[in-house]
Amino acid sequence: MRVLVTGASGFVGRAVTDVLNSRGFDAIGVSRIERSDPGRAAMRVLSDPGNVAEVRELLSHAQPQIIMHLAGVTSASSNRALYDANVVFAANLMDAALTMTHRPRVLLAGSAAEYGPVPTELLPVREDFACRPNTPYGASKLAQTNHAFMVAERGLSLVVARLFNPIGPGMPKSLALGSFAQQIAQMDARGAVLTTGDLDVVRDFMDVRIAAELLVELALNSTSHAEVVNVCTGHGRRLLELTHKLIEISGVPVRLQRDDARRGNSDVRAFVGDPSKLKSMGLNPDGSDMDAVLKAILQDARDEIRAT
Repeated sequence: MRVLVTGASGFVGRAVTDVLNSRGFDAIGVSRIERSDPGRAAMRVLSDPGNVAEVRELLSHAQPQIIMHLAGVTSASSNRALYDANVVFAANLMDAALTMTHRPRVLLAGSAAEYGPVPTELLPVREDFACRPNTPYGASKLAQTNHAFMVAERGLSLVVARLFNPIGPGMPKSLALGSFAQQIAQMDARGAVLTTGDLDVVRDFMDVRIAAELLVELALNSTSHAEVVNVCTGHGRRLLELTHKLIEISGVPVRLQRDDARRGNSDVRAFVGDPSKLKSMGLNPDGSDMDAVLKAILQDARDEIRAT
């Protein structure tokens, strides 16, 4: 089976293509530039995701049975650039899929940010919660979801996988644990100060490798014509506790120093998803060994520094 993966060179995309390759699928990644090291997937160049004709030509040549649209950005220089990356590309991809003789099934990577703030008494949040995103990123991802359901009415089968907080080796340095691992990896045996933002927050963290397995399963086996599914564990973990564990694993003396200028994409104190729908489909989101994941994140950061 041929699977087209946008964002294949990104954090989640690399994990997904690993899963696809391990299962013997024909994985085709999409890149905006020619790559000399395609790595986990054969690559196709899409120089302008905003060009409908080019997107259609890509699908016509690739003829995928499944499209896993994982490309996107969490921030951009302008709202227009954000919507181009998170809405226009997806819209063009879905429109192109509709023109194919044998229409592929589409999985879109959504985001927990689509929900916006959720009252504590309504956590863990379910898919039927009324979305009111409070960040440009969340609004753009919800726009992608809304467009997807409109396209589904025209005959495209799709699933929106609302990802919560995947973590693992190779995670972006713009995310808290990725940044902390990079800072610690640069320290010598004497240790140093680790600069953080607010650590007193609770999130639904998941090993990216488990998230990738779930995404592939949803793309292959979701039977609904169009639906949203939370990809989450249902278990909240405090960022402070994971940070202390990361420091313990490092084996170096680290002092925490809070910098209020370091802010994430959301001021929400606690955010946890309800995986009931995922589990009703026979999919198990449990099994993230956080000690092992944190060790892998730190080792990856150290390996990267040694290589430079």
